[in-house]
Amino acid sequence: MEFLRIVRIVLSSFFGVRKRASHEADFANVNFFLLPFVAVFMAVVIGAILLGFVHLVAHSTSAMQGF
Repeated sequence: MEFLRIVRIVLSSFFGVRKRASHEADFANVNFFLLPFVAVFMAVVIGAILLGFVHLVAHSTSAMQGF
């Protein structure tokens, strides 16, 4: 359950949609040792998803150039 809370903290901090009250409540009970690892992992996952999407779109448009 704590891992999901940390994932929620990291995702909401990426997008900047946290209220002050929930921010303070979450950081009062979070494991600070695990937080940087989850943040880096989530950044890599989001980057890989974006890269895969760009690769998919670029690959599909390159096939249409020859017609």
